[in-house]
Amino acid sequence: MRSAAAISEHLDTRTAAIEVAALLEKAMAGPSDLVLVFASFHHRESFAEAVADIRTTLAPKTIVGVTAESVVGCDLELEGVSGLSAIAMHMPGVTITPWTTSPKKPVPISRPDEIPDWIGLQDDTKAVFFFADPFSTPITRLLPALVNSRGDGRALPIIGGMASGASQATHNRLFLDNQGMRSGGIGITISGPIDIECVVSQGCRPIGEHHRVTKVEGNVVLELGGKPALYVLHELAKNATQHERELLEGGLLLGGVIDEHKDHFGRGDFLVRSILGIDRKRKGIAAGEFYRLGKTVQFHVRDAQTAVEDLQLLLDSQQLDEQPLAGILVTCNGRGRSLFHEDDHDLTIIRNRIGKIPIAGFFAAGEIGPIGGRSFLHGHTACLTLFRASHDI
Repeated sequence: MRSAAAISEHLDTRTAAIEVAALLEKAMAGPSDLVLVFASFHHRESFAEAVADIRTTLAPKTIVGVTAESVVGCDLELEGVSGLSAIAMHMPGVTITPWTTSPKKPVPISRPDEIPDWIGLQDDTKAVFFFADPFSTPITRLLPALVNSRGDGRALPIIGGMASGASQATHNRLFLDNQGMRSGGIGITISGPIDIECVVSQGCRPIGEHHRVTKVEGNVVLELGGKPALYVLHELAKNATQHERELLEGGLLLGGVIDEHKDHFGRGDFLVRSILGIDRKRKGIAAGEFYRLGKTVQFHVRDAQTAVEDLQLLLDSQQLDEQPLAGILVTCNGRGRSLFHEDDHDLTIIRNRIGKIPIAGFFAAGEIGPIGGRSFLHGHTACLTLFRASHDI
């Protein structure tokens, strides 16, 4: 098995594509089974030609293209500037089954027994990659259906992210081989002798105490521990340290415990969601999640230092294994310079921990990856997927 990654900063799309294709062809020195191409919005109008150029040069079995706000690849996080990034992989013995979903041809969520055939699920399927347009994909319904598609209680890992190359419907671009799409999503089901592991760094830390949801209507949490939610929030701000108050100014989030059976909850035990607003009349908090009664929640803040520690900790365990074949990084468009105030932050940490492996990816409008054994749509994470040849070969 082998892989290669390439990136171009050239503003002209065809020139960037030719440059990336030539670099990949030279580095691969042989056939490619899968190529993923990520383009910043600057390349949107000519992205079809770029994907076609790369496809002609490498002749992969499957090629997927996604537009994004910004792209990452090799050693660069090209934020807000022109970027075309790609990764090619040759994986003998691995089965790659591509599929699509669209508003006109949706995944049969209401008929879950049909989903395994739809996505090409096999006994040795290791993961599904899914890249989609956020304006046309019912991801909150689709994602749980995909996760549960094995039908035996084992969660299927779903990894990927939402295209971020446009601020309105039909302006994103998605490509699968010679098929272009402006809505819907592209899935890749990967089966066979490959180990796929995704580490998800949320970059948030708990603040205050955890509470039980004791009254809720829809996504508006009205009471926490028997007290008005807004009152609990005011108490949190009142008792916060100066540093915590500074972090609160950057936005507050709410995390729900993933596994309620744990005796102790710490960082990494919560699925973090944005707070969408305040309902002053009902003294409630509108959350980006529908919490049930009795759910354990805790307020969180975005914190650069916590994000660093979290990613470092997750990569510690990866150093115990052999060096990966390749990596795909899908990160929140709120990370990067806006959080760390420096360039190429996450990629630098990854390089220092696991070496110079081929990496490509993008800044997403929502990242998809597993926490606590199940995949969720995230909004503040860095999702790094690592590929290794299976030890069972």
